[in-house]
Amino acid sequence: MIDLKQFTINRTSETNDRGQFEIGPLPQGYGHTLGNILRRVLLTSIPGTAITAVKVNGVLHEYSTVDGVSDDVLALLLSVKNIVLVSKTHDTVVLKLKAKGSKDGVVEVKAGDIEKNSDVEIINPDYVITKLTGPDATLELELVVNRGVGYHLPDGEVRKEIGMLPLDANFSPVLNVSYEVVQTRVGQETELDQLNLNIVTNGAVTPIEALHVASDILNEMTSHLVEAASALLKGNEVSLVVGKASTNKQDKEKNSTPLKVTDLDLSTRLVNALVRSGFDDLRKLEGMTEEEVANIRGMGEKSFRELIEVLKKHNINLI
Repeated sequence: MIDLKQFTINRTSETNDRGQFEIGPLPQGYGHTLGNILRRVLLTSIPGTAITAVKVNGVLHEYSTVDGVSDDVLALLLSVKNIVLVSKTHDTVVLKLKAKGSKDGVVEVKAGDIEKNSDVEIINPDYVITKLTGPDATLELELVVNRGVGYHLPDGEVRKEIGMLPLDANFSPVLNVSYEVVQTRVGQETELDQLNLNIVTNGAVTPIEALHVASDILNEMTSHLVEAASALLKGNEVSLVVGKASTNKQDKEKNSTPLKVTDLDLSTRLVNALVRSGFDDLRKLEGMTEEEVANIRGMGEKSFRELIEVLKKHNINLI
């Protein structure tokens, strides 16, 4: 089996909000395994910023209207949720927006009209929140900005402040993730996977930044999983390992003799077949006939051919 650490990541295309990546080569089946877990982490676990409450000057509840504003308050709140922001602090930030109508016609109120704040960056300043249709119309908003992860329901506690209206919030900056697994090869090994990953964000983070954060989350989780599993072993020796493993101290002192099958770069299927039949040392096969080796339980044709090549490499002869 190909080494799990042999794959690379190639960026085939990327903009501020869309990216395509090729990950491979991977052992057969690992394309879907990695693609599925990356997709779930990308969609649910990347931190982001969202507006969690809005205060509209002169309004006490969502089912109101504001003179000279084209949208009612409920539609205004839904529109505000589309403002894309990046907060540079973990503290709550309150942004203010003030807009006035004009005698020259309709005035578009945009995200860029929000008063500048050093802690918050507006990613889509050209987004039109609403329109002022009257020359005397005014709109004053207070926008409560927070950082978080995933989806949060509206916080009813904010209603304790008169006129403050809570919003549900989707903090995730990743909008969509899709993947495709295609076949690839390395040399004569053809049954390998390549993962083609597509990531779409709202522009608050780039696709490669999102992928990096997701990878870091997975690394933290799997590292802890390894530690937890090791603690359960309680000193027991592990008979099977993935890929090449270092020999124990005694074998190192004997210059890697005997030839432990778990220390060789063999396929998992071949290792399992040999160990389960008691051939943990490759040298135990010396003197056996090819028919006897081929009849080892779990030994398929492909594994048998692989074993013959390994035996030749280590000068171990069959009868």
